[in-house]
This record gives sequence, structure tokens and C-alpha cells, in this order.
Amino acid sequence: MWRERILRSRCGQIPCFLSDFLPYSSRYTMNMHTYPETLTLTPLEHAPNAVVAIPGSKSITNRALILAALADGTTTLINALFSDDTRVMTEALKSLGFGIEADAERETITVVGQRGQIPAMHAELFCGNSGTSIRFLTALCALGKGGSYTLDGVERMRQRPQGDLLHALESQGITTTAEFGNGCPPLHIHSQNGLKGGTVSLRADASSQFVTALLMVAPYANATLEIVIEGNLRPFYVTMTRQMMAQWGVHTEETERGFVIPAGQRYLAQPEYTIEPDASSASYFFAAAALLGGTVTVPNLTPNALQGDVRFATEVLAEMGCTVTHDNRSIMVAAPADGILHGITRDMSAISDTSLTLAVLAPFADSPTTVTGIAHSRLQECDRIAAICTELTKLGVQVEEYPDGFTIYPAAQIAPATIETYHDHRVAMSFALIGLKVPGITIANPACVAKTFPDYWQRLERLR
Repeated sequence: MWRERILRSRCGQIPCFLSDFLPYSSRYTMNMHTYPETLTLTPLEHAPNAVVAIPGSKSITNRALILAALADGTTTLINALFSDDTRVMTEALKSLGFGIEADAERETITVVGQRGQIPAMHAELFCGNSGTSIRFLTALCALGKGGSYTLDGVERMRQRPQGDLLHALESQGITTTAEFGNGCPPLHIHSQNGLKGGTVSLRADASSQFVTALLMVAPYANATLEIVIEGNLRPFYVTMTRQMMAQWGVHTEETERGFVIPAGQRYLAQPEYTIEPDASSASYFFAAAALLGGTVTVPNLTPNALQGDVRFATEVLAEMGCTVTHDNRSIMVAAPADGILHGITRDMSAISDTSLTLAVLAPFADSPTTVTGIAHSRLQECDRIAAICTELTKLGVQVEEYPDGFTIYPAAQIAPATIETYHDHRVAMSFALIGLKVPGITIANPACVAKTFPDYWQRLERLR
């Protein structure tokens, strides 16, 4: 069960414990029945010296849910993330007939695997604005022999193309229809005999999640499946997927053309599978240390994590002048000893979710910061490149926008402004950091963080 004290907002349902942690200036608009349309942050009076626990990884939780559903036996996920995106996935799996028991208080999800079978022959799956969910579930539904399924989401999801994955499934004998003819949801999937195997070409420019989705279901194809990659694949999330598949007993081979998944393999249920803290979510707290002149430690996250976004701390912040220390139990980031952050130039294609975190640090650096390689982020929860440039400009920051990134210049001062978040959790969480540094920063629709980090605002206040 989700936590009992629930508030409704434009972005859905989130737990209401914020009033216990928010500064008084934000608390006045809150009661047990409403959620503030805006949240004005109060700058920290002192540099933080904090240890902040981070919820489980969204990327790993949603992958593990698919693997557990396909496995033979019962799996319990430990430190599972409870957020809008993972709720969408668990509810969809229930609609497909899988047995799932979720315990938010213990942060566990138990899944009864069905050995590669889809129990329900028909289902309508609502995927919200969760790109991982709709892509993983679309491929999963291809295994439903004789089944017909519909997948849809919010208005923004209906603008997010899925055509590359649909074309790949069609070549495997799956009947797919995009209702409006543009490759976007609503999607209709009909599978008569499952995936036939053989060779399939898949474009990966728009999202590596298409590759992940097909990889995860490939062991249950009727013959060995070779995925030939067309276009530019950002490999890090695919590497995570293959590592997880190996943990669950399935071997994949990388070739010059793509990947081969030998037939006949099956996932093995995990009595307990522990999920790492979310490295993308941790980036905001590491960045807070860099920006505010303190130290932040995140336990149970290491440089050897499955998630590539851990490199935001170990590489990006280190290049900006921060001191990064770690062991096999935690990572700690300390602000530069001289208090000066350095501007950098970096291709962020491998860790694009953290490009927004870097962007809010950039105005406080001693030289311009340039980010490239994130053209695909224009097709995510919002056009993230446009959002970053628009909202920083409101603050009086000089920016230059490119098709695949931006340059942000140091700012002598930051103007007060209300930040529009475009229903995008990462815009909200990133710009909140500026509000901990300078006064007058208001976040519109703060509830949108529920997509991946429902109690973000409480945990951010722990820096205080």
C-alpha cells in the first residue's frame, strides 16, 4: 500500500510529509488537503555537512520488475523505489496478470514470475509519462501469444515517438499499431506466436531504452535473436541492462553489429535482489555540496555502481574542482578548497539526466560551461534543452542554445524568478539547488518530483 496521507496535485499523488521539513515561508500554503502550486526556497545559512540516504534507482527498479515477472519463481526487490514511474510499472504488471505485493514502508516489492508467459490475454495499460515503462511493457506484451494489448499515457507521452521499437517488433511477427499514425501512443500490440527470433534491426538514436526493452524479452524468443544496432547507441544504460540480465542468469554476446541473445535461456528468480540508490537523484545532493561549499555523503553508492550517472560525481564534479572520495560503502563530495568551481566542456550523452544538474552549477563557475550530445533530451518529459535555457535566462544568466546542448556563462548575480517546471521532475529538482544558494527562487508545481523522488523536498531540507 502507498502511504496513507496523500495529496493530489497536477502531477498525481504524492505523500504529504513536507510540512514537517519545509521552511516556514513555504509552509504557510500547505495543509492536509492541498498542495502548494509553488514552492519558494529559503537559502541555507550554513554550508551543509550531511549524510543523505537516496531512494532506490528508478532504472534498476523498473528493469528488475520486468526480469522478475519473466523469471521462474518469486523475487523480492529490496530498497525498491516507490514513485510515479514505478507505480505505473507495477500497476501495469498487475493488469497483465502478474502477482505483485508492494510494501512502501519496507521498500520491498515481491513479484511472482511466470516463466516468460503473459497471464492476461487482454489489457489496457496506462503508462503516465514513464518512458521506461511504456517501452519495456511494449516489448513485454510481444510475448503474449494470442494476446492483444493497448498502451497509452498522458498528453506528453502521446508526443514521444516509439516507432523504432514498433518497427523492430513488426519484423519479429508482432502486429503493432500507433493509433494516430505517428509512432506515438496510444499503441496496440497483438502477438500471435511471440518473437520469432533471427535477426532484427533496431534504430537506437532516439533512446537506448528501445534496445533494453528488446534485450530483456529476447531470451523468450522462439530462436536465437540477433539485434543489429542502427544509428548512434548510447551504451551505458544498455550495459546496465546486460549486467542485470547476467545477474539473473541470462548471457548476452556483444558483436560488431550489436548483440546476440542465445535461445533457451531463462531468468532465475532472486529470493532477494537489492537495488542501488538512484545515482541520478544523488547528483542533486552532490551538486549541493559543490554549490554551497560543504560536504555531502551518499551511503550505499559506489563508483562501481551499475548506473553510469555515478560518473557525475566521480568525473564531472571532480573536473569542476571538487574533492571526491569513496570506498565500498559510500561516495562523499566536498566543495573546492578554494571555493571556486571551474567551467567545463563535456559531452553528456552517456549521463544526460545529470546535464540539468550541471546546468544549474554553471552560472556559479569561473568560466563558461558547454554541454553537448544531449539532443535526445528534447524528446523526454519536456524539451529539456529549451527548458534549461529558458529558465536560466529568466534568472539573468547568459546562455546559448544548440540543437544538442548549450553553453552557460558565469553570472554576476541571479535575479529572483518563478521557475516553470514543464511537469518535469528533473527541472524542478535541479533549479531547487539555486534556491538553496540565492533568495527569490520559486519552483512551480513542486509535486512533479513524485515521478521519481516523492520525498525529494524533505530530503533536500536535511542539508539544512
